[in-house]
Amino acid sequence: MLAAVVGYTARRFRYAMVMPNLMPPITTSAAARAYRDRILRHAPETAHGFRPIMALYCSPLIDLDDLRAGIDDGIIAAVKYYPAGATTNSEAGGTSLSAFRDLFEVLVETETRLLVHAESTNASIDIFAREAAFLEDELAPLCSEMPELRVTVEHVSTRAGVDFVSEHPQAAASITPHHLARERSHLLADGMRPDLYCKPIINSADDQAALVTAATTGNPAFFMGTDSAPHPTTAKYGPKAKAGVFNAAYGLEVVADVFANTGALDNLAAFVSENGCEVYGVEHPEHRLELMAEDVDIERATTLTTDDGDDVVLFGAEEATRWSVRAI
Repeated sequence: MLAAVVGYTARRFRYAMVMPNLMPPITTSAAARAYRDRILRHAPETAHGFRPIMALYCSPLIDLDDLRAGIDDGIIAAVKYYPAGATTNSEAGGTSLSAFRDLFEVLVETETRLLVHAESTNASIDIFAREAAFLEDELAPLCSEMPELRVTVEHVSTRAGVDFVSEHPQAAASITPHHLARERSHLLADGMRPDLYCKPIINSADDQAALVTAATTGNPAFFMGTDSAPHPTTAKYGPKAKAGVFNAAYGLEVVADVFANTGALDNLAAFVSENGCEVYGVEHPEHRLELMAEDVDIERATTLTTDDGDDVVLFGAEEATRWSVRAI
């Protein structure tokens, strides 16, 4: 699967913040280095200076001295917190942010970001309210207790998430193409669409509108993060669909379409390229891409097939028929 999908990201993006929720999870700097090397071995030669940025999986297995060493060596750029059971491969996650205070102190000391999957796992809370509940019950107290801790709310999905970032100066947020371009009626109204099922779940039209406003108005705290997840159709089409959308292939076209429909193309480069670089303190890319709004004559692929015969659905093929992308 890695060999089949990494080129979609490497040809379009200079940087990728690589999620550590493998089986087993990435909890050491050595494992992060080995994973980075595997990714780079599969990156196509046409990728211009593609750089995977590695994160560790927030876990009691993390050795704090190893974490410091990995940060000093430049191999570790962040730590990702998953509430246990919230999303794919999150079983090794935490039951409370408060349990990792010592680890977070190392992040403050080294000026390293905490990435957070902001979703409550309390079964009594409505699925569409779980981001707001986690932010209020877990992340807000942590930000108050540790105002120096830099936090990224990953793949923010609600108006409550947008408001949280606006109210906390140390917070930033990534927004996915699918959360920008779709709302829950697309997921549920005309038959359940497993290819749109993700975590946090795609939410209401009002939440979508808040995300679009946050993205398109140039606010530097918000930037594109694909959260691209290539689950094969055998895992998506069944009694329990795996959570995840594979959007690396056409994510830029989807976001460009949102910005064009909002009359905000002047702010597109900031959202997809500049803001994230500033949040993570990396150099801006030297190479540039040009997106042209035009009908594309060739038919866009809607699936990819791995060498093992697994099919993965490509999100955004419709938007991709309205845009062409080329390197300049």
